[in-house]
Amino acid sequence: MPNIAPDRIKVKPRPYGITMMLDRCQGLKATEDLIHMAGEYLDQIKLSFGTAVMLSEAFLRDKIDLVVDNQIDIYPGGTLMEIAFQQRNDTQYIDWVKNCGFTTIEISDGIYKVNRQKRDDSIKRSRGYGLKVMTEVGKKNPEIEIPISQLCDDINADLESGADKVIIEGRESGINIGIYDKNGIILEDKVEAILDGVGHRQNDIIWEAPRQHQQASLIIRCGSNVNLGNILPRDVLGLEALRRGLRYETLSHFAPELKAENE
Repeated sequence: MPNIAPDRIKVKPRPYGITMMLDRCQGLKATEDLIHMAGEYLDQIKLSFGTAVMLSEAFLRDKIDLVVDNQIDIYPGGTLMEIAFQQRNDTQYIDWVKNCGFTTIEISDGIYKVNRQKRDDSIKRSRGYGLKVMTEVGKKNPEIEIPISQLCDDINADLESGADKVIIEGRESGINIGIYDKNGIILEDKVEAILDGVGHRQNDIIWEAPRQHQQASLIIRCGSNVNLGNILPRDVLGLEALRRGLRYETLSHFAPELKAENE
């Protein structure tokens, strides 16, 4: 088999090089088919938006069991935690996440502002429940732009409080949000500023990158083991091909000598 990108971490659980899939309500059979085909390349599944509370308890538990049995972490979208904060029942929500069998919880403030003390406390309490913690930075409203310095401060503070990884908001569109311009093109100066701001913790951030050209650009910029999120189910296998230099977009980056030989 071709081994174009030998540094790619191929064995789970991966400490980094994570692929997080955004699940917009796949059924059990579709999930089972995906895992059978590409489960070894999939590390996390996020149930989009607040959809986790719209499913029957039996279905939700069956889906969680299927995913967890295949060494994949699963968690509900952070919108539910934001609602819990607003309704002042965040402790009950953490209980619910744990009791459902989720392995992980997401803590965000993409819609509502959550103060630093409450955010730190919820990270620590969630870890006390035995949950892995993903936090998210950045706002969902493209008209609200957080200074990069503040974004990096939040990332570092979350990690200091015990977050396992910090997700950088990119939404499911990847357009006019976060590190993307109105055409979905990566704003290189923002990426560079974030990488500078987090320093040696680069492997602890997950870039939401729903579009394939965004995934390829981040792999070329950060390497085959960059953490990427909001991947569509149909793109999981294709993303792994990008990571391994088995597609045009990254082949010449990982194996420039092959390109030179054919010129």
